[in-house]
Amino acid sequence: MLTRIEIDGFKTFEKFAIDLEPFVVILGVNAAGKSNLFDAVQLLSNLATQDVSQALKNMRGEPAELFRRTQSGLSQHIRFAVEVLIDPKVRDPWGKEVSISHTRLRYELELERREVRPGVEKVMVSHESLRRIASKADTWAKRFSVSKDFGKQHLKYSASRNADLLSTSEVDGKRVFRLHQDGHSGRTQERPATAAEATVLYSITNTDFPHLFAMRDEMHHWRLLQLDPALLRRPSPATSPDLLTADGSNLAAVLARLKAETATEDQPQGVLHDIALALNNLIPGVRSLDAGLDPGTREYRIHLTMRDGLPFSSRVISDGTLRVLALLTLLHDPRHRGMVCFEEPENGVHPARLKRLMERLCDMVSTLDTLPPVSAHLNQLLLNSHSPVVLSSFLNGKHQTTQVPVLFADTAQVVDAQTREVRRKTRLRPVTRQGDLSDKLKTEAGTEDIPVVSSFEVESMLNSIRAEG
Repeated sequence: MLTRIEIDGFKTFEKFAIDLEPFVVILGVNAAGKSNLFDAVQLLSNLATQDVSQALKNMRGEPAELFRRTQSGLSQHIRFAVEVLIDPKVRDPWGKEVSISHTRLRYELELERREVRPGVEKVMVSHESLRRIASKADTWAKRFSVSKDFGKQHLKYSASRNADLLSTSEVDGKRVFRLHQDGHSGRTQERPATAAEATVLYSITNTDFPHLFAMRDEMHHWRLLQLDPALLRRPSPATSPDLLTADGSNLAAVLARLKAETATEDQPQGVLHDIALALNNLIPGVRSLDAGLDPGTREYRIHLTMRDGLPFSSRVISDGTLRVLALLTLLHDPRHRGMVCFEEPENGVHPARLKRLMERLCDMVSTLDTLPPVSAHLNQLLLNSHSPVVLSSFLNGKHQTTQVPVLFADTAQVVDAQTREVRRKTRLRPVTRQGDLSDKLKTEAGTEDIPVVSSFEVESMLNSIRAEG
């Protein structure tokens, strides 16, 4: 679970920091930076499992366009820091499972533009570190009222004197990455960091360094869903991946796999029965859901049966229904874990059903105040939206959020005290929580006041429904 992210020098972000909970909703107009936040999460996830060149290639835009541009030019560095709560156990690709002695970690990463020859640049890793977050310094758990039961199961702090698991330092005038002793990994290892074209995490493919592997595994499970209805309605080849892809092109194959893995004598459809019930709650008229392999084409196909008893293939199902079906499929998948970033859930969904969808999603992510099943993985959902209906789903009559944190994304103007340069940057401001009467919140470090969203701004966005009508 991602509990905090800090970004500097990436796209529209400058000295940006925000603490996160299991379910977060981000609202704002176009060009406010909502999607840029998701891009930052995706880049970090890519860098955990790909070299820098490949990770950047899979992003929107050219590599140089990811670096912050201001009047004074293009930023030379991108800096990220993330704090996470990882699962107490981790399993490597060869089936070896180890227990994690310290589940609160802080990872820092810096990318740098370097000219390798005249007119040719490369992006390289210039700094990387991973540290344990000490219990006394873990203000996130205290701020968000983590229950004793949840904390006992998931918040684990070791007594190790050395907080560093990975660090960057200078040795004989050369920069090196140091992998500190962890578990049964033996003595500290060093790797050159003078021209690093991949992160150290990228190289950690087993549990010899358990906390480094757990961090890599956590970031690997940060997913940006960009569901394409055209691909959702197509049959899936028999060789499709087992887990839902970002565009949803293998939805039929995933549903067929879920049916095969969860079917029982009493419930031959397995978890597909639960998905159909959830879908019917949002889109009335759905009676049943099925997916199977067509022996002739060797492709998986989806069929929805409506209340009149007639089956419909995915080819004729509406875009909104397919998007909701894909999201419900992912969240019902026992193999699903980690964080999902989902853009504009309102697309193709009737406003009257959108509130029910938000309620359903609330029930399907991890919560900090209850004891989850021992076998359950931590699940997190970040939504961004333009919709005032989404906003209204989480408000009480006083324009305060009741359960889920809601953040407004916009841009703020800043002036450099030395150069007098005027710049604009993305910020996220919280809507006041129920029972919180303050008009400002402090950052984790307590060095900066963050104004909250005013009641006037909330009312203005809610009224945009009538204005558009």
